Amino acid sequence: MFDEEMMEDEDNEEDEEEEDDPHEEVEEEEEEGEAPVERRKSLLDSDSEGEDPEEVLGRTPQEKSTFEKQQEKLREKISKMEEASLADKSWQLSGEIGATGRPENSLLEEHLMYDQTVKLPPVITEETTKSLESIIKQRIKDRAYNDVERKVKPKENPFEYKKRIVLDQEKSKLSLGEVYEQEFLKQQKEEEEEKTDPQHDVIKTMMQSLFIKLDELSNFKYTPKAAAPEVKIVTNLPSIVMEEVAPDKRRGELKGKTEMTETDKKSERRIKRGEKRKRQREKKKRQALVAKLNPGDGKSSTKPNLSSSKSFFTQLQEAQSQIKKRKTDSSSKKSLGFLLVTIETIENDVRDIVQSVNVRGRSLC
Repeated sequence: MFDEEMMEDEDNEEDEEEEDDPHEEVEEEEEEGEAPVERRKSLLDSDSEGEDPEEVLGRTPQEKSTFEKQQEKLREKISKMEEASLADKSWQLSGEIGATGRPENSLLEEHLMYDQTVKLPPVITEETTKSLESIIKQRIKDRAYNDVERKVKPKENPFEYKKRIVLDQEKSKLSLGEVYEQEFLKQQKEEEEEKTDPQHDVIKTMMQSLFIKLDELSNFKYTPKAAAPEVKIVTNLPSIVMEEVAPDKRRGELKGKTEMTETDKKSERRIKRGEKRKRQREKKKRQALVAKLNPGDGKSSTKPNLSSSKSFFTQLQEAQSQIKKRKTDSSSKKSLGFLLVTIETIENDVRDIVQSVNVRGRSLC
């Protein structure tokens, strides 16, 4: 039995040595390849359960590099920030909060900003002190030592402005029709009382006219008269009937030369030609009237031959002589017309005098 136990112990030791050999090979490979420590940690984090991977692998602890230290600090910061974000916020950062949601007397430790409805006292400066001193000195010079009277707002009874309504709790013995009748009679009485006396209106108008005249006499400048009420005519007609519907001067839309079509151009040309013909007809009528009034010396109305300068000047002299004759004829006609008018007026005056004389003679008889 003892021999068998010794053999089993030797076999276990050999197995342990065989297990240690692969770990040593792994360490040699890592030293040769210089694999990062972080990679081993990430691979063994799930299986370690709080144990250091270096102790599991049988390595001795070594000093960490600066990069590894920085990474550890960053991880600690990130973990703290995550915990703070997931944790409950303080009452200062939770928005609007009442007294029940925060600890007692916690506002005393905080500097709060809030709006004030009360007017703040003025800031005392050198200018304010100087102004006060100047006022005090001036009052001493004036020997005005009386105090300012304090203004007190008078207390008024609110029931003076509105009467108390006494509610009758007893049941009315009148019917509903009688109640309405009494209310209607009260309204009629009030309307009769409100009517003014016509004599008072007459007196007011007379007084106003008298005051206006007195103002005109007493003042250097005349005052304007009082505005009288204007008469307003109210027509119960619709606005469409009251409007004056007048035709437009031109039908159709206004268009430029580039926008006009062939039909528009033809219609415009037709209108222009019609206006031109109308002007020509009026011109011919005027010339015919002139020819009737001034028939001339029996000469033909054909144009004279103005080829030579002599004929041109002779024509000018004839035209001037005709103009002078017309002026003399018109002046003579005017003088004759004036004489005829004066004669007619004299005859009318004589007739009136004769009629008045005849009427007086009959009355005397």
